[in-house]
Amino acid sequence: MTNKQGDFKKMSEILNDIVSQKHIRIGIDKIKIQEAWKTVMGKNIEKYTSNVSFRKGVLSVKLKSSVLKEELFFEKEKVIKLLNKNLGKSYIQEIKLN
Repeated sequence: MTNKQGDFKKMSEILNDIVSQKHIRIGIDKIKIQEAWKTVMGKNIEKYTSNVSFRKGVLSVKLKSSVLKEELFFEKEKVIKLLNKNLGKSYIQEIKLN
C-alpha cells in the first residue's frame, strides 16, 4: 500500500467487487431464495420441507407430505409470484415438487 489517497478503495467498493463475481453471486442468490421460501411459506410448511434447492430458474422442493405436495402443485403460479415478489426479482420460473 502506498500513502497516496487515490490508491485506496472504500471497503464497500471492495465488498461490491467481491459479491458481484458470478460464482459468489450465484451462491448468495441460492441462499436468498431458500430464506424467501421459509419467509413466504411460513413455519407450518417449512416443517414439512426437507430440501430446497435452486438452479437455472427452477426451484426444487422436497416435501414430506403428499397432501401438501398436491396442494402446492395447484398453487404453483401463486407461490412463484409470492417468492419473486419477496425477492424483488424474477429468479424463479418453475417449481418442482418432489
